[in-house]
Amino acid sequence: MLRQTLQVVGVRVEASKAGKVVKKLQNHLLNLPKLRNVVADPASDGMKLILLSTRVRSPETLQPLREQLTNFLRAGSFSFVPHTIRIDNAEDVADHVVDTERGNGGRPDLLEVKTLPIGDVSFQEVDTGNVQHLHDINETLFPVKYNDAFYEYVTDAPEGYCKLAFANDGTAIGTVCCEVEKVRTSGKRRYRLCILTIGVLDKYRRSKLGSLLLESVIKQARRDRLAYVYLHVQTCNAAAQRFYLVHGFEVTKLMRNYYSQLNPPHCFVLRKQLS
Repeated sequence: MLRQTLQVVGVRVEASKAGKVVKKLQNHLLNLPKLRNVVADPASDGMKLILLSTRVRSPETLQPLREQLTNFLRAGSFSFVPHTIRIDNAEDVADHVVDTERGNGGRPDLLEVKTLPIGDVSFQEVDTGNVQHLHDINETLFPVKYNDAFYEYVTDAPEGYCKLAFANDGTAIGTVCCEVEKVRTSGKRRYRLCILTIGVLDKYRRSKLGSLLLESVIKQARRDRLAYVYLHVQTCNAAAQRFYLVHGFEVTKLMRNYYSQLNPPHCFVLRKQLS
């Protein structure tokens, strides 16, 4: 079940300055299919709203932009305002739908809501405000201990590739985290997707949540025209191997002594071609 509104923050500026601000904030703009990131300000003639990424919402994420714009523009010539976008049932934006208008009992802002046998489950990008939930899930699920560099990366990863799943009561119950990597295929420089972690808490397994998490990042990878997706699976983890084989992955190689902290230390590399 998808909610058809998207709540973002817009930078309100004079129309004549919009182009310059867009160039200045290029890496922080809303970047979703069929959605414009510069729109007329419905509350003020002669002004434009430059719409920011759904990840730029909290005071912590807005403050660096405020300082950047203050140095670039005259103080008081811009402001941050909330803006709601209405979205049609277009498949190519479905994975980014947000509902911040309904009361959610303190649950984080949603990127997507799915109805599963266990109830409504929402997906949210990993950011500095929720990364502790990811840390807690990783500590519960995985034998490998992830260092600070991992958590710094996932909070700044490309949009769509590092997510948390939340139950209806706000409990973080699953995650998928991936890294986009450069690779040469057929003599050409391309990009591939490496799945770093994917997991669901025991209580919520067998609900297809793991499949939804996997399919969501594969869909994003196809949209971004990545060459393929791959991951490493410990040789003794037959259940994980079956899961990926069912989803179209193939075992491509055996890597010996890949894990320094695990026994056995060997892994299989599984890969799914995308283009």
